[in-house]
Amino acid sequence: MNSKNNARSSLFLMELIIAVFFFSLAAAVCIRLFVSAHLTAQKTTNLSHATVWSQNFSEAFYAGKGDIASIAQVYPEAYTTQDSVMLFFDDNWNISKNAGSEVSYEAIITTSEKIASEVYGDVSDYGTEYKGEATVGDIAIIDIRNYSEVLSSIPDNTKDIIFSCSVDYYEPGKGAE
Repeated sequence: MNSKNNARSSLFLMELIIAVFFFSLAAAVCIRLFVSAHLTAQKTTNLSHATVWSQNFSEAFYAGKGDIASIAQVYPEAYTTQDSVMLFFDDNWNISKNAGSEVSYEAIITTSEKIASEVYGDVSDYGTEYKGEATVGDIAIIDIRNYSEVLSSIPDNTKDIIFSCSVDYYEPGKGAE
């Protein structure tokens, strides 16, 4: 009779171990899914903010006719060089007034003058001829948490660029001979 109880308790213990293993495995899968969902939500939030700030920079570029000084007037918190404007953000996408260690993201726009006929070469089918120069702006929103210092130009490594786009402005007669 004692061996029959022993066999029953061994079988019960084995079933209990299998059930615990199954629920542990299910819990591990659920935790992995929750972490993956959190990371996806964070990437989506970052992409949404990056898109909005790219649109803001684009509108400032058009309003200022591609002039860096005019773009910088729209953003008094920005750092400005001769051909770029940089804004820094913390983890919550609030503008940071200093480029210290608490910044997580950087929005940068760089401008350059290019020959208008090259910039607008794809619209020659419409019988329009572009002479002179066009101002071209490159905008990038960068995750700089992996960098030890802020960036003064758009990096070639695109893995940390959340969103980027180009804008251009043509003023007839500008730079024409």
